[in-house]
Amino acid sequence: MTTVPPASSAPGPASSNRVVDRAVAAIEAIIAERGLTPGARLPSERAMVAMIGTSRGSLREAIGRLSAAGLLSVGPRGTTIAAPLAARWAEGTIAAPLGARIAADPGYGHDVLEVRQGLERQAAFHAARRALPADRDHIRRCFDAMIDSHGSGDAGDEAQADAAFHLAIARASHNAVLHSVMSSMFGLLRSSISDSLEKLYTVPRTFEQLSDQHRRLMETILAGDAEAARDASDAHIQFVETTIRGIDEERARQVRAAALHAPSIPQDRQKSRS
Repeated sequence: MTTVPPASSAPGPASSNRVVDRAVAAIEAIIAERGLTPGARLPSERAMVAMIGTSRGSLREAIGRLSAAGLLSVGPRGTTIAAPLAARWAEGTIAAPLGARIAADPGYGHDVLEVRQGLERQAAFHAARRALPADRDHIRRCFDAMIDSHGSGDAGDEAQADAAFHLAIARASHNAVLHSVMSSMFGLLRSSISDSLEKLYTVPRTFEQLSDQHRRLMETILAGDAEAARDASDAHIQFVETTIRGIDEERARQVRAAALHAPSIPQDRQKSRS
C-alpha cells in the first residue's frame, strides 16, 4: 500500500505542496496497481484517505490537480478515471486521418516508425527517472507476457504483447500526452495491412534478438539509468526499422518476379475476350 508520510504539525506552503505531490503520486500508483481504465471509479474519499495516509484536504487538492490535467472526472457519483484530453486529441488528429492512408499504402508505416523512435526514446528516458514501484511491476508483467506469447502460432498475439510492453513504458513516463500519442502510433500500426510488428515475428530467429533488446530496455529502466534506457530504445527501434524495410523490399521483389514470370495472354485472345 502506498502511503504519504504525515505532514508536520505546522507545515508551511512548501511542505504542504510536497504532501499534495505525494498524494498525486499515490493516486497514480493506485490507478496503475489496479489497472483502472477510463470510466472506472476510484475508491471512496474515506477509503483513499486511509490508503494514502493523508488528510482529506490534501487528497481533495490532489484530485483537483489530476482533474485539471484531464486524468480524473469528479461527479455526483464519485471520482472516475477520465479519458485524457490528449488521448481524444491523438485519436482525432493522428489515428483517424492517417488510418486509411496507412491501410492503402504500407509505406506510411515507415513514417510511423520514424516518429516512434523519437517518442519511445523519450518514454524510456522519463520512465527510468519517474517509474513508481507499481509501474516497474507492470513493465515486468508485460515483459513476461510478451515472452510467454511466443510460440502461440499467432503473430498478431505476439505483436499485441509487444505493443503492451512498450505502452507500459510510456505509461511509466508519467507524461499523459506522450502516452496518448504513442497509443495512437500503435493503433495505426495495428490497423495497417502491413503491421510492422506482425512482420517482425514472421522472420526466423528475430524473436531472440527482440527479446534481448526488450530485456535490455526493461533492465535499464528498472535500474533507473535514463541515458542507457534511451540508448536501448534507439537500438531497438533502429533494428525494427531496418528489419521491416528488408522484409518489404524482399516482398516487393517477389511480387515483381511473379509478375515477370506470369503467363501472358496473346493479344488476339485478349481482343476476343473484349
